[in-house]
Amino acid sequence: MITRGKCNIAIAAGGTGGHIFPGIAVAQALAERGIKKIVFIGRKGGLEEDIISRYDFSFYGIHTAGLVGKGVWEKMKGLSKMLVGLKEALNVLKREKIDLLLAMGSYVAVPAAMAARYLHIPVVLHEQNAVPGKANQVLSRWAEAICVSYESSKQHFRGKNCVFTGNPVRAEILKASSFCNNSHPGIPTKILILGGSQGARAINEAFCKTWPFLKKHKERFYFIHQAGHKDFAWVKAFYDKEMIPGEVYAFIHEMEKIYPQVDLVIARAGATTLAELMVMGLPSILIPFPGAAYHQRYNASALEEAGAALVITQDKLTGELLARQLLALQKDPLKLRLMAKAAFSLGRRDAAQRIAQVCVSLVHH
Repeated sequence: MITRGKCNIAIAAGGTGGHIFPGIAVAQALAERGIKKIVFIGRKGGLEEDIISRYDFSFYGIHTAGLVGKGVWEKMKGLSKMLVGLKEALNVLKREKIDLLLAMGSYVAVPAAMAARYLHIPVVLHEQNAVPGKANQVLSRWAEAICVSYESSKQHFRGKNCVFTGNPVRAEILKASSFCNNSHPGIPTKILILGGSQGARAINEAFCKTWPFLKKHKERFYFIHQAGHKDFAWVKAFYDKEMIPGEVYAFIHEMEKIYPQVDLVIARAGATTLAELMVMGLPSILIPFPGAAYHQRYNASALEEAGAALVITQDKLTGELLARQLLALQKDPLKLRLMAKAAFSLGRRDAAQRIAQVCVSLVHH
């Protein structure tokens, strides 16, 4: 039996913020429980290295690559990277004397979970979406427990130890969480535009096409726009040229300072983004990413059915439609408040603690 507080836990997370931020949330919950050593394993040179460096956790970068949807040559190169990453992960797990690995999904977790399996280290998976990703479908056969964000996810892991936990949200977001929708007549409606951790070109372009319809109503709005690193320069230039009231960022690190300011969010429907919107009680217009194997469409539908969001599929997204919805909501603060209350009622504020409990119970059994 491992002495409480003395166990060492590794978290494999990376690729996008949708996997990284929930991993950080669980790490914070584990630290609260007295776990002294928590290390992250992620992609060498990836977004996760920059984000995790802002927290008090060690990070190890390994080589890895996605294989789904790749050509033969790309798959061969990817497999080669995976083998290198497997060796690197083995070294990390042995050097840090890891007692349990928490895998947050995506291809980044694969070599780390394989290494843990080889070393007979228990693995816990977390699945953010209703329909499991390819990586978790593969890794589930080795997992001691699988934490899911939706009850419906359990049907995809039949015969496994599945625990419904919800999708974890970082401590700083939870601390900023309080239902306080600020929208009312006479004050510009603050709108946050998100495309996920890497931005979304379709949303950026749609907003630019929306502006001609909003221009004569510009005094009604203020925009905070996360455009992504690739699109930041031209989106910022568009704002400057059109004198759009607002701010443009490549990436916003301190979302806990932004969320309390805004009245409405335009975003993709990634599970982590939605988890944060729900605990913050923020109404939204959601534009699911069409390449996400129906995950985002399902996520968005759950909020739409609860009255917390409006959904526009990308094939129907036009500047005129988006402008029409923005103007209608801006003129109807009561609807915004009702949407905000609906979102807040869906938030799961104990998800990180639930996952931490699963991990701790496995290493202290």
